Amino acid sequence: YQRRVRGIGTPMEWNPLHALPETREAEQELLAGGEGGKLPASVLHPPQPQTRVLGFFGLCSMMFLEVGGGLGIEEAVKFAGSFYSLVAIVMTPLLVSVPMALITAELATLFPDNGGQVLWADRGLGKFWSFMAGCMTVLASVVDVATLAMMTCDIGVTFLNMLPIQGSYSEETIHSLVGFGITLVGAGINLRSTTWVANLSVGIAALAIVPLVLLALLCGPFLNSAVWLRVRDPAKVDKGRFLSILLWNFSGYEMSGSCAGEVESPSEIFPWALTVCVLLSTLSYLLPVAMGLCAPVAQNEQEWQDGFLFSGIAPSVGGVGFGLVSSGCAAASAFGMLTTTITVGSREIQFMAQNNQLPKALKFTDPQFKTPTNAILAVLIGAAVNVFMPFDELVAMANVAGALSYLVQFASFIRLRQLMPDAPRPFAVPLGTRSCCAMLLPAAVAFTVSATVLTTRMLAMLGVYISCIVLCLSLIHISEPTRLLSISYAVFCLKKKKKISKHTSPNPLMTKNKHKNTNTNTKQIGA
Repeated sequence: YQRRVRGIGTPMEWNPLHALPETREAEQELLAGGEGGKLPASVLHPPQPQTRVLGFFGLCSMMFLEVGGGLGIEEAVKFAGSFYSLVAIVMTPLLVSVPMALITAELATLFPDNGGQVLWADRGLGKFWSFMAGCMTVLASVVDVATLAMMTCDIGVTFLNMLPIQGSYSEETIHSLVGFGITLVGAGINLRSTTWVANLSVGIAALAIVPLVLLALLCGPFLNSAVWLRVRDPAKVDKGRFLSILLWNFSGYEMSGSCAGEVESPSEIFPWALTVCVLLSTLSYLLPVAMGLCAPVAQNEQEWQDGFLFSGIAPSVGGVGFGLVSSGCAAASAFGMLTTTITVGSREIQFMAQNNQLPKALKFTDPQFKTPTNAILAVLIGAAVNVFMPFDELVAMANVAGALSYLVQFASFIRLRQLMPDAPRPFAVPLGTRSCCAMLLPAAVAFTVSATVLTTRMLAMLGVYISCIVLCLSLIHISEPTRLLSISYAVFCLKKKKKISKHTSPNPLMTKNKHKNTNTNTKQIGA
């Protein structure tokens, strides 16, 4: 503010979109211009009390589960047919997954702190858009936790119905008994430690991959490439749902940035982990679907529902025992996705609380386990409420919220390239700013179309976003870039004055002089 309002120093050396220094030493370093006249590291990377415990395998496994864990691609065949599904599974990673992984690697190594999309929007676009991104990402995370709990229950129903016992278990019974309990278990693991989440993710990722590989091998004797070339009439393709399924299964790489402050060596681990995760996720969808289409039981495309690879194809090619094992591994994969989603959502909530965008109680960190206890409980409460809502509406809500948050992330990335061209980037996308815009354009168009189609189909969802917008407008006073310069400085002075008054003892003489100084300052600001 010294540089911005009073003209002290070179204005271009200090960018008001960045966070203010929190210590006296950082303020003095900032006013001095830092090293070489650049933004000081103490302002660029504010210290956060985190323990870096995530290694390569833990981070890579969490990414794999956050993206999809090999689940949920079956309905693409139902909505678009064999040929279009296989082409989309090959092309979507190139147009969506790779660009998102590249910008995530650059941003996570540029800001190796917890916060993810909320942090990046705060540094690039200001607190207003940071709050908007936070609303969307937290909403998507909370709803995803609820949908994943219901998905785990659905797979559990399939598993129990395969057992040679009397009775048929309905979805309502399992959901009422197990849904909330699964969410409680996932939250409990997150409360214990991040190391537990990482170790659990490694084991679950292995359990998710092995059945998919075995399924592809068992379908080898039925290999028939003519099945892959069956083209459906474009008029009969459900384009909206097809696009939604593709984006849901091939996005989510940015979620790993929410835990960047807990990665051992972000500059080294993030690029390699994202590379491995993109390849692993693509192959975990492509090979089982391509080989499963050749199985005799899979010739009717309308039978491709969620979990059909494990409940329909696996028992037909490997027997009931292999079907039971595959369904159990799929349920474990869904539970792993739920656990890692709680981790991501809680870190975003904690950062928003640290950024004075949510109640301060949510930034509490357990001194023993180093986990954001209150933020995890907030995710648990939100998921518990949504577990009892219709599944289709929850999926639509999560997809629309996620699509809007991705658009904010793309804008943050481009804006940070413009604001901080000389900032040290351990990993940088090997393209210029304009080329990055061209790289992100297909993904931006896809997310925009998906959000528009889903919002049109689910008009009831608009109420959620209207509420978020009203809440954002009510908190607009914290958004420095959206106000006039004099108003911003006046609000800053009032906040500072309020803090000082809390720590000073009342003195009539000092109070009288302080009122005089305040009136003088108010006149100067008005002038």
